Amino acid sequence: MKIRILKTLEGAKEAQGLTVMIDVFRAFSLESYLFAAGARRIYPVKDMEEARSIAAVHADCILVGEEGDARAEGCRYGDSPWQTGAGQVAGKQYNGKPDVFTEDSILDGLAVGPEGPFYPRKHKGFDGTPGCAAVPGLFAGKDIIHLTGTASSGILAAEAAGADEIIAVGLVNAEAAARYILTGNPRSLSLVALGKGGLENAKEDTLCAKYIQSLLTGESIVGEDALPKIFRTRLFTSDQIQLVADALLTDDGKEFFNPDPEWQEVYPREDFFLCTVCDLFDFIIRIRRDEQGILYAEPF
Repeated sequence: MKIRILKTLEGAKEAQGLTVMIDVFRAFSLESYLFAAGARRIYPVKDMEEARSIAAVHADCILVGEEGDARAEGCRYGDSPWQTGAGQVAGKQYNGKPDVFTEDSILDGLAVGPEGPFYPRKHKGFDGTPGCAAVPGLFAGKDIIHLTGTASSGILAAEAAGADEIIAVGLVNAEAAARYILTGNPRSLSLVALGKGGLENAKEDTLCAKYIQSLLTGESIVGEDALPKIFRTRLFTSDQIQLVADALLTDDGKEFFNPDPEWQEVYPREDFFLCTVCDLFDFIIRIRRDEQGILYAEPF
């Protein structure tokens, strides 16, 4: 199997074979939670014009998504898994308070993050806490229109490049992606780390790509393009992925810890933890077109 890690929308234009689209913060993490909460289909769109076009055909769809740094007008929720409450509906929550970190952990030295010392979680999963916004059962059996410019543009770019098949994942279902890939055993695999706005490298997306590659090949996870700056060692194995993902709090995940109330309305701190818990779900997201040629996503 030939494996390539491609970055940003420019990389998506070079996709070949089985193509894995990766957007950890937050598009495909949100979609994973929505599917876990019972959503039937998700229609990814790049703008409100396309969203209205699909809504005219599928009147019962729930609209979610953002434009710029705000919930898009006409959308019930933004791009936040915490604010949609999908984490609660899926029966998984996290209160934003990591477990205690001990000196003998595999992390080589304590780090200081935006809110003081960094204490990574010791286990997978979330601790229960009240406060999610969603109504239980809100997404069960529903179709959703998801306004996500970068993710939908990446999918379209890979499709235009001639990708044989497209799936989408985040850290929450990276291991499921590796299993899916191994089952199909494609000759060519493209891991597309979409990055920030599709324009520049995002460590969380590259980390996810390298984690999947590590699961497939047994190689270590290395590289400054994927690992937070706090680590003194630059080499990790796949079973250390949660530790590394948590450490993004001190690096590319800092944006979720801006205390400004208006900022927290768009990028709540809880989203960081929801998007970086590794291998929470045992399904991947398949990208297909329906009988009318409309792009949609479904769990598999």
